[in-house]
Amino acid sequence: MIPADTKRFERRVLLLMAMVQFTNIWDFMIVMPLGPDFARSLNIDAGHIGWIAGSYSISAAITGLLIARYLDRFDRRSVLLFNLSGLMVTTLSMTMASTLTQLIAVRIITGIFGGPTIASSLAVIADVFPESRRGEAMGKVMGSFSIASVIGVPLGLEIARMFGWWAPFVVVSVFAAITVTTIRIYLPPMRHHLDRAGAAMPTLFTSLRHNAAVLPALIMTAAAMFASFLIIPNISAHVQQNMGYPRAWLGLLYFCGGSAAFFSMRYAGKQSDRIGYAKTALYALIGLWITLYIGFYAQIHAVPVLVVFVAFMITMSTRNVTSNALVSEIPRPQERAGFMSLISAAQHLMAGAGAMCSTFMLKGTADGRLAGMDKVTLIAMAGFGLSVWMMFKIEKVIDKRPSIPPIETGLL
Repeated sequence: MIPADTKRFERRVLLLMAMVQFTNIWDFMIVMPLGPDFARSLNIDAGHIGWIAGSYSISAAITGLLIARYLDRFDRRSVLLFNLSGLMVTTLSMTMASTLTQLIAVRIITGIFGGPTIASSLAVIADVFPESRRGEAMGKVMGSFSIASVIGVPLGLEIARMFGWWAPFVVVSVFAAITVTTIRIYLPPMRHHLDRAGAAMPTLFTSLRHNAAVLPALIMTAAAMFASFLIIPNISAHVQQNMGYPRAWLGLLYFCGGSAAFFSMRYAGKQSDRIGYAKTALYALIGLWITLYIGFYAQIHAVPVLVVFVAFMITMSTRNVTSNALVSEIPRPQERAGFMSLISAAQHLMAGAGAMCSTFMLKGTADGRLAGMDKVTLIAMAGFGLSVWMMFKIEKVIDKRPSIPPIETGLL
């Protein structure tokens, strides 16, 4: 039986970290469906939209690698506040960009703050929740991904339609300011992971090098993110230009997909705690392969775009919950933020690589179509398969180790 004080503290942490994730994900996600709007307003080739998303990801990856060994030396709350504040300012700066080069430059600076924000918020969740309930907790926090799809992206698309592509970034910046203020008031200092650090702090990379689960975790992350971002930055252009989906209904598409993902994420977290992360991810993989074949490789117009997109969101969100919860079990508490930063760096590096690689494989045709999606989809399907295979390897390593208890915060 969980004490009432503990439950209250856990609910507070979940809500605050969900706000962090929502802010970060909204800032990241809104760029991709606005791709065709950028192309029309700034005279950018639709096939080059991947550079905008990719520049953010590469920047976040490099930053994550540079600061990974230092994150666990600081209060989690201080790290979150610093990076969220930077995210707020740089997102607002997007409104001043007027060329592709300027958009890329601003997104590079934004990525410097985005990567550590994700890593720190996931480290907080891993510190507070034991392994037996961590999958469910991750599922709830990562539900902010679907909320960003349900509320943030449709709202941003409508605001962009009414006022211009720059307007959603003003709204995101305002919400980031609200999140910073809320965390400053309601999240207490979180320094108890420092009590376990001791002399181990300077040896983060050395200690992780001897952890057999680290290499398959990096491969899993790299494969999944590369595959994801071959597809994700180009979805808006694909459904409009190849599948004939109207721009005016794009907000509805993300609303329905995000709504479905919101409930599937919560179910995926509970299912992962019951049957295991890898097995849950395997079921999601099968559905994802079918969805990608129908909607992106064969481009079967008989299946409605809305059905394809909802299925894509459900299967992708399930895979994301299982993989994030699984990797949180790999490091010791005193290495957690640093390790999650390394994982975040790998995620962003390969997301950027996938987005940029897609720009070389895709090309706008004279009749307005986006050519090359079939080839991109085949590579993505292979990457998702490799990722799930690595999850089974990680589980084998973790099953042989004793469980790690959550950190006692002393705040309950």
